[in-house]
Amino acid sequence: MKRSILILVMSIYLTPIMAQTGGNKIFNLNDCMQYAIDNSTKVNTQNLRNNNYRQDRNEAIASFLPSANISSSINNSYGRSIDPETNTYTNTSNLSNSYSVSSQIPVFAGLTTINSYRVSRAAILMGKEELERIKDEVALEVMQAYFDVVYYCDAVKLANQQLETSKSTYAKDCKLEELGLKSRSDILQIEAQLRGDEYVVIKQENTRDLAISSLKEKMNFPTNEEIIIDTNIYADEDVVSTSLENVISYAMENSPRIKSQNYSYRQSQLNYYIAKGRLLPSINIGGGYSTNFYENLNSTAGITPFMTQLKNNQGYYFGASLSIPIFNGLARRSNANRARNNMKIAEQTKIAAERVLQSEIEQNYHQMQGFRKEFIQTNKKVEAAELAHKATLQKYEMGLISPIELQTSANQLLQAKSELLNSRLQYIIKSRIVDYYRGESLIR
Repeated sequence: MKRSILILVMSIYLTPIMAQTGGNKIFNLNDCMQYAIDNSTKVNTQNLRNNNYRQDRNEAIASFLPSANISSSINNSYGRSIDPETNTYTNTSNLSNSYSVSSQIPVFAGLTTINSYRVSRAAILMGKEELERIKDEVALEVMQAYFDVVYYCDAVKLANQQLETSKSTYAKDCKLEELGLKSRSDILQIEAQLRGDEYVVIKQENTRDLAISSLKEKMNFPTNEEIIIDTNIYADEDVVSTSLENVISYAMENSPRIKSQNYSYRQSQLNYYIAKGRLLPSINIGGGYSTNFYENLNSTAGITPFMTQLKNNQGYYFGASLSIPIFNGLARRSNANRARNNMKIAEQTKIAAERVLQSEIEQNYHQMQGFRKEFIQTNKKVEAAELAHKATLQKYEMGLISPIELQTSANQLLQAKSELLNSRLQYIIKSRIVDYYRGESLIR
């Protein structure tokens, strides 16, 4: 089927929803999706989470550096104490002031430091994919709501067309009744059809307004403001040429949902390695410098100057420590077992996500093919229904059939047009979704 058959120009159905002020922006599908992403609370929340992931990464990098501390203290003691000058006990008031600098660096800690950095890096990558996944979910929700608005706008258009036809028929029959060419019962039946068509218009308008409210909600658009929707939608391609297997293969490697699950599983692996690393001995090296000042407040002798004491009381140290975990209530062992279980849970979650995605792709792909066939067939059905209704109308005007038969023909034509509209829009939706799975952006 040629592309021209699939590209049904919406000028026939074009019914944009006008706002009170004509200068407002007209939102097409891309505008609606972009507005929703820019104003989504889910997107903003994920951006904040990603910022936390970057802070964790910075902290993990800093853990490779030595820790350093500077401390100072001053004490005023009374009663029995040790005189640092004579190293004997005294019973006087003393003033002491100390200063120290220390530094320590882990030499080996079961590779927990490097694995902590890897966890933070995997979290950042996962956060980026989660952000893309959330944006895509928001866009898909808005796209569905947008097409609902388009459908019901066009449904209102079709209902109004049907109503205008009924009004025209009713007006003609009223004149024929005055001439004695139509019975009163025929007029009443046509009037009943007219009132029914008016009801259908009101019902479709109410449904359209509800669809607009739902679209505003998905977009986080102010509910007290009017929105103008461009309902001019058409299909870009005849049919997706890529096979189902290629679509699934590409999505499994590039879908943000699957990538996010892969990074989540990688995080759980590294957390398990960290938990196991805490079962191993740890080695630390460090060093420091200290000095102090001392004064006997009750002594009448001369006090050694402050700077002289600081110089004379200087001390340095350097050391290494080895810590071997033996028993601490099975806390380390239990944490390692929990981390291993969490890793297996993440693996099962990843497998489930892959299966769900594959099923979604298969369903959307087959639905796209099915709606394409329905669109082609319903297009033929509309053409046949229009010809049939035209012939029925001519017979009715000649008095060969009853108003009920005319009403039945009109309803069949309206039903055929509604089916054509639905199959066409559903085909466009499924085509866009399949295009998304094979790498094309939702916002074009």
